Amino acid sequence: MKRKSTSQPNRQLITIVAIVVIVVAVVAIIAILLSGNRSGDVNLPSLPQARQADGGFVVGNPNAPVTLIEFADFACPHCQEYHPTITQYLNDYVMTNKAKFEYRVFPTAGGQLSEYTGQLLECAEDQKAGNYWKGYNLMFNYAFSGRYTQDVGRLLANDESLNYSDLLSCASSATQVKTDESFGSNHGVTGTPAVMIRYNTPGAADGDPQFITYNGQTYNQGGVPYSVLAAVTDAAQK
Repeated sequence: MKRKSTSQPNRQLITIVAIVVIVVAVVAIIAILLSGNRSGDVNLPSLPQARQADGGFVVGNPNAPVTLIEFADFACPHCQEYHPTITQYLNDYVMTNKAKFEYRVFPTAGGQLSEYTGQLLECAEDQKAGNYWKGYNLMFNYAFSGRYTQDVGRLLANDESLNYSDLLSCASSATQVKTDESFGSNHGVTGTPAVMIRYNTPGAADGDPQFITYNGQTYNQGGVPYSVLAAVTDAAQK
């Protein structure tokens, strides 16, 4: 009795399996890419940049009537959850010249790693202007994609085309992160994220930092809802 050949079905099965493997791989790659860019990068380096009198990093229109201050730790889960709100504010108000943004590294969940990160960002800026804000985006991307580790300095150097040895040497003595911590603690910040605001006078130094009060509520802990950020910023426009 002549047996029916099984080579054709086998080849079809192999082809199906190969297609499934390829599809799974493509989906995995897309997922990784998306997870690595959940921060929704804002082109902050394209905006005017400045430093506060104590060295705090500020970005945005120098004549903006308000400066929003965020105290955060890249490793802090609540900061990561709040980041889309900040990103929306950056797009709607900072990128449109209605507000400035001041970022203060305030280590909480990340501990020594986040203190080290603050030092790296300061030193990245020393090597090349604009790298602080580019690094701000990168650090959140590293955190979202599981790469916020002790190797973050090497990642930053590679992504910003920095001299890694010089970056490490500088980081060992960089102090802005300590200044940021003291600044936050002295103004009542006890955890992250925390948000404050400065009401500014054109042609003068930025106003004093204060917690946002809106409709009788003072937001002195945690992230402030976008609707509140928008309302107080809109009210300050002239």
